[in-house]
Amino acid sequence: MVTDCKKLVESYLGWLRDKISVADIQGVCEITTPFLDRHNDRLQIYVECRGDRVRLSDDGYIIGDLESCGCALDTPHRKEMLQTVLAGYGVSEDHGELVVEAMERDFPKKKHALLQAMLSVNDMFMTARQRVAYLFVEDVAHYLRESEVRFSPNVEFTGSSGFTHKYDFLIPPSRTEPERILRAINNPSRDSATSMIFSWTDTKDVRPAKSKAYVILNDAEREPSSDVLHAFSHYGITAVLWSQRDGYTMQLAT
Repeated sequence: MVTDCKKLVESYLGWLRDKISVADIQGVCEITTPFLDRHNDRLQIYVECRGDRVRLSDDGYIIGDLESCGCALDTPHRKEMLQTVLAGYGVSEDHGELVVEAMERDFPKKKHALLQAMLSVNDMFMTARQRVAYLFVEDVAHYLRESEVRFSPNVEFTGSSGFTHKYDFLIPPSRTEPERILRAINNPSRDSATSMIFSWTDTKDVRPAKSKAYVILNDAEREPSSDVLHAFSHYGITAVLWSQRDGYTMQLAT
């Protein structure tokens, strides 16, 4: 099983290498990734050398796109939500840009963290017509508390590859159930599924043998595709539709 997992990780890393492209834009390195935003555009990261350090940035794309779609981050609550999301990845906001600094030796981890932050901010502040979506993870936390589920929020684990993966909740083991790791996904898509599958595949070998992974999927406005649900099932991840969460309360609370 460990050998199979290592092959999966290598396959994923090979896919990343094949799909990433690099260009020089007036002395700034533009990295185009295979990950898509909610417009199905590929996310880009910009790298600028500053002495012995490099500055990685989204060039203001994520926040600028949200504001252009009516989700201005101009209230204390929205600013707090943004900072909470970014802090989980060690990323900062600088005049509308999502940024992180790195030394050459930790560039891969910092680039991975910035990309995850971009995807998370894009997902967490997803807009819908006539309203701004709730921060879905807050809804899930409220559900867990109301259901008397014991949990720790915002946990991180370093996987076999050395990458750090962030999860929204950790439910500790009980006398009858193993450790359960949860991620709330507001916009269930192929990219968010791929990200979770890689995270869990990379993480589970460093967790207790019987640990389980769950994703809670927001199906309030759009039902996840059968391909997404099948992918989670194939990799042993339990997918819980938000509309059907009550059917899983006993599993999580035990």
